[in-house]
Amino acid sequence: MIDTINLGVPPKIQRSSLRSQAVNLLRQAITSGRLPPGTKLVEREVAEMLGISRAPARDALMELEKEGLIESRSSGRHVIELSERDIRELMQVRLALETLAAELAVENACPENCAELQATLEEMSAAIQRRDYASYVASDVEMHQIIWKQSGNRKLQSELKAMIGPIFMFVAANAEYFDWSEVYDLHEDLVADIRSGDKEAIRQHVRVHMESTLQRSLSAFRRRDQPAETSHLD
Repeated sequence: MIDTINLGVPPKIQRSSLRSQAVNLLRQAITSGRLPPGTKLVEREVAEMLGISRAPARDALMELEKEGLIESRSSGRHVIELSERDIRELMQVRLALETLAAELAVENACPENCAELQATLEEMSAAIQRRDYASYVASDVEMHQIIWKQSGNRKLQSELKAMIGPIFMFVAANAEYFDWSEVYDLHEDLVADIRSGDKEAIRQHVRVHMESTLQRSLSAFRRRDQPAETSHLD
């Protein structure tokens, strides 16, 4: 249940664009871990928490279900809980789609696009220096969204948006198990490839990036499930 969870949201959100604001607030709460995996989301409670009517709350829950962050069970809607199989399958599909997006981004590269990518890369670096992993993950998501946008393919963007939420949710919830400096280096390579227009290099770096994310995610599963009394042997 969510009535005792502090999501850091205002008592009431603005009446304009209620649905989109509700979606953004709930998405941030889920991907940041403030709404943990498995949390039951009751429409009435979500509406009360956000200070809105049940209609926009229902719309927000339906939108996040489309994005893969919420799933419907016989007992109601819940924040998604990922298994190792889920991660493996998501990463297989992500590899193909991210590769295509990066190749198209190379074709559409321009000074403005490259400047936007560089600015996000600098935000990631600053977040590492502050050890602010929540901000780092947010910048990581933004980096990929910029690349998807630069692909110019709306259908591709839609498919990536629909599957990427659960992956970043899992990464954010297991931030302690990731080497963020190494992940930063992989993003730096992607930006350099887009600037240079090297499609072959970007294919290789996307593959390395996806493989690294998969292996670190699987490692997080193993460490998270390891009994506390033996975890020091890792």
